[in-house]
Amino acid sequence: DLHGAERGETAALLLSPLKPAFKGPFGFDTTQNGSQFTFFLTAPLQAFYELVGLSFSDTDSDAYNDADKILSTALSEWEVILCTSTSLDLVWAQVLSDPFLRRLILRFIFCRCVLSLFCPPEDSEQYLPLCLPQLPSSVSPNSDAVQSAVLQLANHLGVAECFSFNGL
Repeated sequence: DLHGAERGETAALLLSPLKPAFKGPFGFDTTQNGSQFTFFLTAPLQAFYELVGLSFSDTDSDAYNDADKILSTALSEWEVILCTSTSLDLVWAQVLSDPFLRRLILRFIFCRCVLSLFCPPEDSEQYLPLCLPQLPSSVSPNSDAVQSAVLQLANHLGVAECFSFNGL
């Protein structure tokens, strides 16, 4: 239980899920390469491919490049939403000025949404990453801005049936 009181500052935490949710048969080895959460934070598009059971050889380079553009556009849109939010906790506002930390937060938003749409709702708690303090609801997994980007990416790659979208 961390509150940052030890140094007089609030802590900002991105917490890994308890369990990975990979569907793919490609044997991503978390003992050698880190967790699924780390994979999403370092290589979000590749983590998405692995999650839904696609290999890079399943798509041509144009399809992959288009998927990368979809994700990049979404991350840029979420960045604007975050930076203009009036309900952003001060601790997140302080770290958003750092490009590296901002990129991690945006990739966290992508990871959390993808996993929340991918996992069965009845046991999704153990498969979802958490952040403390909470990010604004405008970038939650249930927000239209975030879900629509994941839907666009899933449709582009032909894997929309792997997800449960909320009426988009």
